[in-house]
Amino acid sequence: MIFKEPKRSAFTLIELLVVIAIIAVLIGLLVPAVQKVREAANRAQCQNNLKQIGLAYHNFHSAYGNFPKGGQDGRPTGQPWQTCCNWNDQNVTTLNAAGTMENRDGYNWRYQILPYIEQEALFKTPSRATLYATATKTYYCPSRRAPTLINGTARCDYNGNSGTNFVNGTPSETDKSAGSGIVDGAVMNSTAGTLRVADFLDGTSNTLLIAEKWLHPTNYTNGADGGDNEVWCNAGWDECVVRQAGGTFTYRYNGGAKAPPTAPSRTIDRTPRPDSEAPAHVSATGANQTIWNQQFGGPHTGGLVGLMSDGSVRGFRFGLTQAAWIATCSRNLGETVNAD
Repeated sequence: MIFKEPKRSAFTLIELLVVIAIIAVLIGLLVPAVQKVREAANRAQCQNNLKQIGLAYHNFHSAYGNFPKGGQDGRPTGQPWQTCCNWNDQNVTTLNAAGTMENRDGYNWRYQILPYIEQEALFKTPSRATLYATATKTYYCPSRRAPTLINGTARCDYNGNSGTNFVNGTPSETDKSAGSGIVDGAVMNSTAGTLRVADFLDGTSNTLLIAEKWLHPTNYTNGADGGDNEVWCNAGWDECVVRQAGGTFTYRYNGGAKAPPTAPSRTIDRTPRPDSEAPAHVSATGANQTIWNQQFGGPHTGGLVGLMSDGSVRGFRFGLTQAAWIATCSRNLGETVNAD
C-alpha cells in the first residue's frame, strides 16, 4: 500500500502581497491616530505647565503683594554696571566656593517662582553652576522637547508678555525699557518696578501673562535662536525672557526649511505663528546663524497655548489679527477687541 504525503497549504505570492498591503494600510491608518493621541497628551501637559506657573505667580503675589519682577541685565550696587547680557555678581566664584549664594536680584521671573512650583531646593542652591545646569520639567513643552541642556545649561519654552513693545537690554539701574513710551505688558524689566493685580486696567482675565515662544524645530536643541541661547533663569532682559505683540518682523523665509542667504525676505506682524514658520537662518555653507525674533508661537496644531494674568489657560488660533493680539497683550490700553 502506497501512502501519499499530504499536501502542505501555503500562501501564494499574490496572497502574501495582499496581506502585506493590508498591513501597510492599517499602519498608515494607525500612525496618524497615535500621533494625534500623543499630541493631545502633550498639549494637555503643556497647559498644565502653564497652569502651575499661573498658580505660582498668584501665590507669589499673595506672599509679596506684587507679581515677580521680569529680570534685568546689570550687577549689584557697587560693581561696574553692564547693559548686557545677564545679571552678574562679580563675586560669584568666591561666594560659591564658600557655599554662599551670590546676589541674584536681577534673575528673572522663572527663578523667582521656583519655591511655588515645588522647586525650593533649587531656588536655594548656592551654586550658580548647579542652578544653570538644572532643567525644570515645568518649563518645557513636551510637544517641543524634553527637559534638556544646551551647551551645558537649561532653557525654558515659556516667555513673559512685554506688551506692545520691547527694548532689549538694561542701560541703567533706573531704565524703564519704555520703547515707544508705553509700558503696557504683564511682565516688565525689573528696573521698571513691579506689577500688582490692580495695575491690569483691562482686567487680568483679558491680558496675556506668559505663552510659548516662537522657535523653529531645527533649533530646538542647538541654541541657534537668539531667543533660546541663554540660561533659563538669568538671561537679562531680552528675547529669552519676554516677547511682544506690536510691530513687524522681517526675516529670511524658505517655506519652513532652513533659509540660506539667497532665500527671500518675509515681513510679518507679530502675531502667534506655528514653529514651522519660525526663522532658521544658515550661511552659504549650511552653518547655523544666530537670529532674534520677538514674538510668540508654538509647536501645537492650530494655535498657541497661553496663560492669562488671572491664572487661566487658553488657546489662541494662528492667524488672528494683530489688533486682537495687541488687545490681548496690553494690560492698560482699554481695547475691546476679542482674540477669539
